[in-house]
Amino acid sequence: MSLTRRRFITITAGCLLTAGTAGAANMGARWQGVALGAHADLRLVGLPAQEAESLIVLARAEIERLEQLFSLYRDDSALVRLNATGMLDGPSADLLELCSHVSSIHAVSDGLFDPTIQPLWSAYARGNGVIDKNALKAARAVVGWDKVEVSAGRIRLRPGAALTFNGIAQGFITDKVVALLKSQGLEAGLVSVGEIAAVGTSPSGDGWEVGLAEHEDDAARTSIRLRDQAVATSSPRGTLIGESQTGHILNPRTGVPAASNWSRVSVVHRLAAVADGLSTAAVLMSEEEVRRLAGEISGASFTVATPSGGEFSI
Repeated sequence: MSLTRRRFITITAGCLLTAGTAGAANMGARWQGVALGAHADLRLVGLPAQEAESLIVLARAEIERLEQLFSLYRDDSALVRLNATGMLDGPSADLLELCSHVSSIHAVSDGLFDPTIQPLWSAYARGNGVIDKNALKAARAVVGWDKVEVSAGRIRLRPGAALTFNGIAQGFITDKVVALLKSQGLEAGLVSVGEIAAVGTSPSGDGWEVGLAEHEDDAARTSIRLRDQAVATSSPRGTLIGESQTGHILNPRTGVPAASNWSRVSVVHRLAAVADGLSTAAVLMSEEEVRRLAGEISGASFTVATPSGGEFSI
């Protein structure tokens, strides 16, 4: 089985229960809808339909719960309230856990991973992908994760600041869904909520095969095998802003989109959230910086593709 990333939420649990306990027509279940602002397709295969339906209900509830924390598309999310008021009292344990990941990745990336770039992104969006000097200066003035106050009692932003967790929340939610399904007996399978996590081995006894691609509609140029690991892929042109086709990954130091050094950066790590944040930061780095970053993260490996079709792994 091979998966490529983005847009589709796919859960494939081929070894959750012993196959053959029911006829093929009574096996598995599927749900399609919208999650994290995109079309979602959630599937469970290789187990009786009743069991699959029950797990889909649990997984959907977990995704819904976490969307209410991290989504920029929902008026009722904790993140939207924080951005609107500049303060959030009593942040949840999950939000604090995500902020802890952010702080760690921000530090190890020398600040290149920074969720406070949301005012920059909004300015580009308002300008249909173009930003003037005054707007760039104003947005850059409020960028900086070190300016965000995070404590168990509250999260506070500077006036004019706003956050986006789009560079890490998909990985974090993937981890949470994996944990939920494992608590229900999942022993082997693939879980993807934007990023992909592999549990155990595939039905063949090998690691799960995962394809790496810049876009969800691309054919994967490279495939890797995962076992009890996650992979996240970032591309500077994975999402484009406005008619000018501006890349969506912005440099918090300069306020400009990522250079075209790389067409894709994929990171493998035990946690999808960590892989997600590291791949986002690495897109903004030179080869020397990527190699330094890889050397500082225990248990992480990087696969970097160039626009010319070259590739190197660390």
